[in-house]
Amino acid sequence: MSYRLVGRIGLMGGRTIPIGMERLQGNYRIHLEGQQVQRLSDLAGRFPVQIMTSDTANILNGGPGYRRQSLDWALFHVEQGYRETWQRYNRVLRQRNAALRAHVPPAQILAWDREFVDAAESLDQLRRNYLADLEPYIQNELESLLPGRTLSLRYLSGWPKDTMLQAILKKTLEKDHTKGYTHSGPHRADIVLMVDGRTVKTNFSRGQQKALILAFLMGQLKMQNALNVPRGALLLDDLGSELDEEHQSRILICLKEIGTQVFVTAIDSRAENLAEWPIMKRFHVERGVVREVL
Repeated sequence: MSYRLVGRIGLMGGRTIPIGMERLQGNYRIHLEGQQVQRLSDLAGRFPVQIMTSDTANILNGGPGYRRQSLDWALFHVEQGYRETWQRYNRVLRQRNAALRAHVPPAQILAWDREFVDAAESLDQLRRNYLADLEPYIQNELESLLPGRTLSLRYLSGWPKDTMLQAILKKTLEKDHTKGYTHSGPHRADIVLMVDGRTVKTNFSRGQQKALILAFLMGQLKMQNALNVPRGALLLDDLGSELDEEHQSRILICLKEIGTQVFVTAIDSRAENLAEWPIMKRFHVERGVVREVL
């Protein structure tokens, strides 16, 4: 399969820049402002995209990896230098794990742990600061979708609370050596979302969980807007699934206020009322053919 996609990205202040993407014989080429993009992360930095599909529920119901990925993706857009910090930590982690699998002397691994701890603590602090700033944005969105509910975010660092990471690495070194990988660090971090003091995963319906996930994503978008991050787009798949008309209406009002570009899909064309949006287009897709509905 091959294709070529050409478009323009609107920036703050009304300026637009051209973008082109081509797939040919399994290889991708991307050009931005006439220059070839070497890394997809460079493109993402200019045009951040948030996606809400059935898989997004993994933020709540999946393993910690899904929540770390969501957290890292958001931080990449709002925190200058986060990508470098993240890359530095993962590079040191790979080196430490390779040394463990090679069964180098424990004393040598302990000597390297200073760099590992420094990178880990830098990454951990950036995540903590971001979540502390993000929580009120999510709470504000949640108040519109689930009035009267109170949100709290608990961040688990990936090692025991109130314990120095250096001490944990020394304590678990024998186990790390045996298993061939590092058991403690930001790569084992997690986020626990709680509403009214209860965990969302086991105490709320699927519709309420979807509303919370949307509040989480929209809170991130609101925070990005406040920090003058490029607005990008929000892709929202099958909004009507598991949400009644009242909650759908509230979500669409919130999305309108955010001011970002929104793509909404629905099986039933009457499922979403977008009449109040100032600029809106509808498209019908059938058997791979896309046509605009006038």
